Amino acid sequence: MYMPTLEIDLKKLTENARVEKEMLAAHGIEVMAVNKVFDGCIETAQAVLDGGINVIAESRTYNLKKIRATGCTTCLLRSPSLSEIEDVVRYADISLNSEPVVMQALSDEAQRQGKIHQVLLMIDMGDLREGIWFAHYEQILATVKLIEELPGLALYGLGTNFNCYGTVLPTVKNGEDFLEIAKRIETDSGVKIEHLSAGNCTSYHLLDKGIWPAGLNHLRIGGLHEFGIEYVDMKYLDAFHHSGKDVGKACSDMYMLHAEIIELNSKPTVPVGELGVDAFLQPKSFTDHGTRKRALLAFGRQDVPAENCVPQDDAISVLGQTSDHTLVDIEDSQQPLKVGDIVSFELDYTGLLMACQTRGVQRRFKY
Repeated sequence: MYMPTLEIDLKKLTENARVEKEMLAAHGIEVMAVNKVFDGCIETAQAVLDGGINVIAESRTYNLKKIRATGCTTCLLRSPSLSEIEDVVRYADISLNSEPVVMQALSDEAQRQGKIHQVLLMIDMGDLREGIWFAHYEQILATVKLIEELPGLALYGLGTNFNCYGTVLPTVKNGEDFLEIAKRIETDSGVKIEHLSAGNCTSYHLLDKGIWPAGLNHLRIGGLHEFGIEYVDMKYLDAFHHSGKDVGKACSDMYMLHAEIIELNSKPTVPVGELGVDAFLQPKSFTDHGTRKRALLAFGRQDVPAENCVPQDDAISVLGQTSDHTLVDIEDSQQPLKVGDIVSFELDYTGLLMACQTRGVQRRFKY
């Protein structure tokens, strides 16, 4: 049975993870690898583990169940639902939390399973997603004390998140404010905060600029080692840096989608007839470029949206998509393409996410 193929370069993924871990460790920062874009792929989790990152996070409990086979420490990246508490305790060593009722349920279940479940208590420093609002200090303090009191639970640390919903950037100011909350908690509760998890891969830009707030010692990172991209200034990294020196090369071009040509012919560039809307109920406009050669490929928007994949051949351009077809202009390509040949695309983060989620794309690995 034919399916387009997603090729994942595991060797480069392992190397990026190794370099990232060493660079962050030099700054006193521990890294938790986020595997969620791969939808619980065991091979990618193992690649990151081979790179030296021992804690791997997923946002779905069913994916944690899969990656536990690697022997890694697991973290549930999305706050637990009350309806999944049994599985959370069974498959996650750590979970992100902010609701006392959920933590009580985790405590009860951890006791039933004879486990100690670790809680990363989330503080919302302004991005308006999960976490106790940063200005509600007494609520934060009370929740820390609750975690310490509940049997079966242990405080992994305090966490915050940036950029994902409210687009709030990690800055020196909100990093230092987060640090100050942790210091007050330690003073007022007598509890040592082991991990201050200061965000995701967007926080790397503070390190890149040499303005990282000292004392923040943990990050939850996916995109940095998965793509070698610094996500605030949106630049590919030639290398990770520490103290002005390169500590290793950042590898990109790691994910390729390969799709087969199922029709190839020359047609006008403007449809003939009265126009309405496309398969997704969107109107379209067309520019007349005369008759050009184009190919029909065996994947569509339900597999990977066209805006999230770029043809490897710069002379090929994407014309559009329906659910199951992608149309590309090949008039200027120097390749002697024919029906049955393969056209390859590089994927961005969203393209990779979609390709890993769909049943219509098979995976192949480079070692």
